Amino acid sequence: MLKIDRKLLGRPLRVDEPVEELGISSYDRLRDAVKAGDTKTALELIDYVQVEGKGLHDLYCDWVYGLLTWIADNCGEERLLDVLKVTKQTISAVFLDQLKNLKTKKQLLQWYTEQMRAHRSGPGETGTLTVREEEDRFVLSCDPCGAGGRMRRGGEVDGSPARTKPPFNLGTTKKAYSWSWGKKNVSYYCLHCSVWHELTAMQATGVPTRLVEEYDPDNPGKPCTLLFYKDPAKIPEMYYTRLGLTKPGAKGAQASGSSK
Repeated sequence: MLKIDRKLLGRPLRVDEPVEELGISSYDRLRDAVKAGDTKTALELIDYVQVEGKGLHDLYCDWVYGLLTWIADNCGEERLLDVLKVTKQTISAVFLDQLKNLKTKKQLLQWYTEQMRAHRSGPGETGTLTVREEEDRFVLSCDPCGAGGRMRRGGEVDGSPARTKPPFNLGTTKKAYSWSWGKKNVSYYCLHCSVWHELTAMQATGVPTRLVEEYDPDNPGKPCTLLFYKDPAKIPEMYYTRLGLTKPGAKGAQASGSSK
């Protein structure tokens, strides 16, 4: 019998009896409830499914942030650029390689919006975002981003503190690097946005997969806004120069400049 406790963890937790039923997928139980016309159970499961995987998601994001902080503290934060480049190459074989089938910026927007919904971005950490089309670009705004933004602000659902504060004390850049948008105090976790989706993409093809509008290290309350320019030629020069690159003179030309 489906049973959901809301007190043990401060959030919904399935505590089914008999215990053998705990192994039944919540999605299967939800599907069965819908088919049976059991609206009460279905609605209860919809609310539960929304948070069921969130704890694990948050743990893994925090784990990555913790690992990056350890590397910076013990090997020098300059090594984070190498770490991020190598890990991108490693996962590109499967995960990011699927981007090759996305031929338009609108398709890229659709894929990234799915990712940010899955990150449980937005108010209440429910995956609600703001998406709009402008004349020359698509704009995706997360308030907050459910990964770096949640860690910089603190968890709204679990009431946990910002990961840059006690008891976590996770790191931010002590210097301004070209690969940290020319800024210091950038969350080590958030660096993958500049390195993966901007710097390495620009160096490889001259074009970013998407852009962070402006990262404000001192204002975690500011929404994270991602930009998808329809025509690469219309990307403002500033998005290249902040990474120490020179904007290609022609579409598809390779961006140049230091990555140190």
